[in-house]
Parts: sequence; C-alpha cells; structure tokens
Amino acid sequence: MATMITRRGALSATGAALAFSGTAARAQDALDNLKILVGFPAGGTADVTARWLADKLAPAYAKNAIVDNKPGAAGRIAIDLLKNAPPDGRTMLVTPASTVTVYPYVYRQLSYDPTKDVTPVSLAATFVHGIAVGPMVPAEVKTLAQFADWAKANPGKANCGNPGEGSFPHFLTMMLARATGAPIQAVPYRGGAPAIADLTAGQLAALMLPEGSFLPFKSDGRARVLATSGPARSPFYPDVPTFAEQGVKEVVVTEWFGLFMPPNAPAPIVTRASEAVAKVLGTAEVKEAFAKSGMLPTPSTPAQLAAMMKTEADTWGPRIQSTGFKPLE
Repeated sequence: MATMITRRGALSATGAALAFSGTAARAQDALDNLKILVGFPAGGTADVTARWLADKLAPAYAKNAIVDNKPGAAGRIAIDLLKNAPPDGRTMLVTPASTVTVYPYVYRQLSYDPTKDVTPVSLAATFVHGIAVGPMVPAEVKTLAQFADWAKANPGKANCGNPGEGSFPHFLTMMLARATGAPIQAVPYRGGAPAIADLTAGQLAALMLPEGSFLPFKSDGRARVLATSGPARSPFYPDVPTFAEQGVKEVVVTEWFGLFMPPNAPAPIVTRASEAVAKVLGTAEVKEAFAKSGMLPTPSTPAQLAAMMKTEADTWGPRIQSTGFKPLE
C-alpha cells in the first residue's frame, strides 16, 4: 500500500467561499472538547498515535482532548460511532488504512461505507511491516530464501503469525507463501501482543507485524527481522533488505494511520483540523515519540488522504481476491 503523496491539496472554490462564512469564523476559536475515537485497545500503535495527537491538539484546536478506546470488531465499532457523531469537529477517529480501504473485501457486510461515512482529515503516521523469526528457527536462517527452505524442510512448524484474520499482515503472509512456494501457514492471533509472546518464547516460527513491534527485541535476537515491506529500506532496520530486494516483489506495502471526522463535516472545520494536525506532526517531540513505535509522522491534506484511500482500495481489493481469501461474516 504505497503512501507516496504526489498531489498538492487545495480548497475548492466552494470551500474557499465557506472560509468567510460564520461557520468558518466560529471554527477559528478553540473548541471546548475534542474526543478521538480509537477502535483498538490502549497501548497499541493506533492508541499511541491518538494520544500524542490529543495531547498536542490541546489547547490550540480544543481546550480539552481525550482518547476514547472502543475496541472490538477489528476497529469497526469505533467507525460506527464516528458515523453517527455530530459533524462539528468535536469527534475524530484514528484508524489504520485497512478499515477504510480493504474492509469491503474482507467482510461480506459492512455497517459503514468508507467512501461516504467518514470525512478524511489528514494522515497521521506511516509504517511498514516486517517478518521476523524467533528462537524456533535456527540462527543461520537470515534471509527470506533461507526461511523458505527451512519451511519446506519443516512444514509442520512453518507457521507465521499475524495480528488478526483479514489484516494486511495476514494477506502479506499469504502472498509470501505463494511467491516462495513454501508451505508457510498464516496463523491469526487476537492482536500483536500474544503473537509476540509466542514468537519470543519459541512457540511460533515467524511473525508478520508492523516493524515497530520488533524494535524492543533488536538487541537480544529473540525476534530477528528478515525483511521489511517498504519500497526502500527502513530507517529503523537499515541493514535489513526489503521483500522486493529479496525477490518477493509482490510484498511492497506502507500502511498508515489516518484521522477522520464524521460524514458531512464542513470543509472549513476539516481544513482547520488538518492544519492543526500538520503542526503537531512537525514537532521534534512527536517525531521522537513515533520513532519508538517504528512510525514516521506523515501529515497530508484531506484531499490527499481521500485520493490515497481510493487508489489503495482499487489496488488491494483485486490482490486480496487473488489470494483466495474468503470474506468474513
């Protein structure tokens, strides 16, 4: 899921005219309260992203800002809450790309339409995925080719965990198995934390997760990253070749967290929020904090985020279908 931004967003003529309306004038005043919804548990990367935004958007954008975790249904509960919230700038959502791009291909029925029921505000952070092997896999396995050979020799052990069925790491594992011809089985977990525990304890051979999940184990070798999914090498793992460098050109994806408002949010309010987010993401403090989770602060205009959503849905929908994945109920 490439996230290179190539377009410069601009207000439409209608939006520019609205900038002088009473609504726009009121939008320039700090709101009393801001609630940022997160559809995942506290402590994860989505939660970390939202909490830094909430902390730094106060008091300029809103006098008080809180994060409201509504975990469940793989992030869909929080989107339903956003969909029904007043479009007054007081409720936002931080969510990963998958929930608003490929979920129509993951679930047979969705209670929301990503093209109508959320209003893009800004990108928040970008990150890439990595595949790591743990103590179950011999130390001499250092490349994807070597791991594929090991998997062929040990088909009963060749399991690769992921944070959930229908997640991007799930599909990337399926694509890796197909590309290498190795019997690598995608094993869904209920989140990354239990999967990490099994990997580092030697109960799981490999794991596909956002690369930041492996940073705490960089020094002790309990999670040895073999490849990362970006178009270029990761700044967090500069010595690790990408999937594409190792011949698996199908696995090139940069995922992201985006910030959204309810449907029909007025353009001036959306623009003001996007500009406020850009200022927050440009601070050294936020850059340092995000780096600890393997993320890069990446602001965008609302128009850029909307364009990315469409492009990535159009690109990844057919890829997911090509894996033979059966949509979930």
